[in-house]
Amino acid sequence: MTDEQITAFRAGSSAKPAEMNTVLLGLLCAGLFVWAAWVCLRSYRAFACGTISLKQLGSIVARTMLLLLVCFWLVLS
Repeated sequence: MTDEQITAFRAGSSAKPAEMNTVLLGLLCAGLFVWAAWVCLRSYRAFACGTISLKQLGSIVARTMLLLLVCFWLVLS
């Protein structure tokens, strides 16, 4: 960004672009963690009710963790 763009951004939001970037990345990571916890909890409930097997539960949890790692690698690198 040019100096004029940074000045305009700070005037409009009273924050530096780097600070805003950190806030947005933090919100994205928090949202991904909440989503992963929801998936794992729903999968465990299905396992507890006997709807899915232990192998399916492990598969769901592994795929969810792999998706989290790929998302973090793409977003945070």
